[in-house]
Amino acid sequence: MTLVDIKAGQVAVIHSVNSDKASRAKLLDLGLLPGTQLKFKRALNWSKAIQINVRQTNLILRDSLAKQINVELVSGSY
Repeated sequence: MTLVDIKAGQVAVIHSVNSDKASRAKLLDLGLLPGTQLKFKRALNWSKAIQINVRQTNLILRDSLAKQINVELVSGSY
């Protein structure tokens, strides 16, 4: 399952990042490392982007980048 497949309020853990070298480096620099827990805040349909909360920081990612991040849902709170 990718990051765009989860719904608002759900908590997930990053399983892997499947992208080209430049995009992978950008995502890793933002702290989106495998094993990192995140919370899906909302989908921004007007701009085809999503908002997530990672390590007490809100990030907005384009759908094209979010589709490259494989996640696993976790139960419990963030």
